[in-house]
Amino acid sequence: MRQKNNVTLTTLQIMAKGLQVSFAELLAGGKKAPEWAHRLDDNAIRKRLARIIDFERQRRTLHRYEMAELIGVAEATFTKLERASGNISVDTIAAIAKALKLNPATFLFSEKIPPTTVLAFFDKVEK
Repeated sequence: MRQKNNVTLTTLQIMAKGLQVSFAELLAGGKKAPEWAHRLDDNAIRKRLARIIDFERQRRTLHRYEMAELIGVAEATFTKLERASGNISVDTIAAIAKALKLNPATFLFSEKIPPTTVLAFFDKVEK
């Protein structure tokens, strides 16, 4: 399912900086991203993705291993996603969007990212 030489969030961040465009412009794939999204970096995208998958897992009342299976990743990879860590690939983001039936070009830029107690903890730790 994954492609060889897949681009990661860190690589996209470097590319965006080199091209002097926002990270959101590269991720949105030609679709218009909201103005505030242009201030996001790879760490912010990881946090937003973590909130989305945590919310969806709880909404669907799935165990972590079930959610990992649903989105097509190993449970260890899912744990990294849920903790907003690791270097996530664009293919993984697209697979998550497809599994959750969300538009991969825009689902990270929703203004209504669900809150999560897990990420609230990580946000405090980072400060």
